[in-house]
Amino acid sequence: MRKIIGLLGVLGVMWMMWTMGGIKEVRAQSLSLGISPPVLEVMIKPGKSITQAYRLKNDGERVVVNATIVAYSENGIKEDAEFNPEPWITLLNTDIFFNKPFLMAAGEEKQIVLRLAPPLNYPESDLYRVLLFSTSYESVQQYSQSSINQKIGTIILANITPTGLIPKSAQLIQFDLPRILDSFGPLVAKLSVKNTGKTFFRPLGKLVLTGGIGKASFKINPNIILPGTTKGLGIEGEERNRNSPTLSVPGLYLGKYALTTSFTLDEGTIKLEQTKTFYAIPWKAGVLGVLGSLGVVWIRRRKRKNAKNNIS
Repeated sequence: MRKIIGLLGVLGVMWMMWTMGGIKEVRAQSLSLGISPPVLEVMIKPGKSITQAYRLKNDGERVVVNATIVAYSENGIKEDAEFNPEPWITLLNTDIFFNKPFLMAAGEEKQIVLRLAPPLNYPESDLYRVLLFSTSYESVQQYSQSSINQKIGTIILANITPTGLIPKSAQLIQFDLPRILDSFGPLVAKLSVKNTGKTFFRPLGKLVLTGGIGKASFKINPNIILPGTTKGLGIEGEERNRNSPTLSVPGLYLGKYALTTSFTLDEGTIKLEQTKTFYAIPWKAGVLGVLGSLGVVWIRRRKRKNAKNNIS
């Protein structure tokens, strides 16, 4: 009874604090960035400029938003307090500027217009950046720390070239495939590509599996591969991490098969193609069968031996 009375007392105190404003409500806050395209891929001549419009929508409480440009690499955003973005990356909005927080009401949408204008003497190169938006509440003390500093951004990949002829090249450095596959096990293959050129590309192509009982085709996920980096190929529509295999297909296999990878670097004429073969046999079942047969023979011999010993 004393425990019940104590619990009721605590609940009563909490109710009084709530009604008197002693406890502040902790609300969820979200910022969604609708982008078209989600990744900006563009080729610019020095001395020329391009613009791209983005739609920024606040789906939560009223927030303060800060827009910045940060560096981007194969591992994602590279936030560095010492980083100074290019002065020719600007916003054309008259009321929104980089590194100057602005207010967004709940449900409000804004159009953000980005301009890229490399100067005439800018060297031929690639530029990898992220247009990043960070949020916080107007009054931080009223809310939990977990609801502060949400970040969302869009990748900017720019070729800056006067000719438009930045060389592309790649090398298939990994094509792991079992030479002998158990007929009842999944086919697991892992492929990795290294970008040996001077600009990024997307692999556009497919993997084709052929055998005596049919043929299957799998579209390669056209993920961006930056210069000097190596990335494992994935299959479109499947979730994968850095160490996941490219292909993992369960089934019943028997006989000789061939797996062919074929893709181009973007929509160009440079093509990489390679084929490997493997043989599928029910070797695990065979081993189990042999072991089972040996066990039966051993048991029969033991029974015969015991029977002879009993007669004698």
